[in-house]
Amino acid sequence: AQSSCTTDLTCGREVKVISALNYHRIVPDLAQWKQLSLGQGTDFQPVARESKPYQFLDPTTGMAFARIPGACYRIEIASAEANPSPLPPEGADRICFKPFDFGIHEVTFEEYDRFAEATDREMPDDNGWGRGNRPVINVNLYDAQAFATWLSRKSRESYRLPTEVEWEHAARAGSLTRYPWGDDLGANRANCIGCGSRWDAEQTAPVASFAANGWGLHDMIGNVAEWTCSMRDPNPALSFENCDSPYESRRRVYRNGAWSDEPDRLDSNFRDWNAGIRQTDFVGFRLVRECDDCGSVPAMKVASQPTSTPATD
Repeated sequence: AQSSCTTDLTCGREVKVISALNYHRIVPDLAQWKQLSLGQGTDFQPVARESKPYQFLDPTTGMAFARIPGACYRIEIASAEANPSPLPPEGADRICFKPFDFGIHEVTFEEYDRFAEATDREMPDDNGWGRGNRPVINVNLYDAQAFATWLSRKSRESYRLPTEVEWEHAARAGSLTRYPWGDDLGANRANCIGCGSRWDAEQTAPVASFAANGWGLHDMIGNVAEWTCSMRDPNPALSFENCDSPYESRRRVYRNGAWSDEPDRLDSNFRDWNAGIRQTDFVGFRLVRECDDCGSVPAMKVASQPTSTPATD
């Protein structure tokens, strides 16, 4: 029902109940978590911005980053009657992150090649599809992290890979549906098997070949999957909003489907994983820019005040 959608991201779907013993290890699906506005005590549904999103341009490469609003997500925990195990400590049933800047498209060959030349690093193979403004492929997790470190030093900014929760939050852009634009795949909205684009099942498309989502991000669905800094099985000692150690050898999560995937792998909550050392022609990456001043630009407007009882901490 539309009324439930104004206050609950589950939008009528079953809320995932998490055992107190494994609540850190649940597969992230933000559409099944209640969302709280950052700094407020009531639930709300985010909506698309009314104007063009704020953008930051990296001084070294000219890469564009869109401002993504911060949020808190509450994970539903079973009641004491339904769950005899001790509940987690106060605050452990939610994650919060501040606004951040996110690349409006995947890192391209042009941008990555500049890094490779400057650091005498091997150039990744483009499979004969072309370089330039196509998303870089055949790069592993450590290649992506090295690029972020190099760019941070050159630009005097703070860049890194996203956590998978940040990635999904940005991909949804406030939507509650399978894809940012709705539950139907439609035609020529992305690059995948059967997406209706000229590149379907053949090769990558140049970045930003398709319309952006409500927060100004292109290709969050299809084209190439994207590395995150999150492990397949999250470390119970860390919360979802933190990156896992770059030295941890467990499999790393990538998000999004790719040009070679069926539509059922393009859902906003789709996740898969691979060894961090693997290089493939269907996984690339984009970066987060951390910033102390991100909260200074209004990034989200609440359409209306919720009618539900304010949530308790």
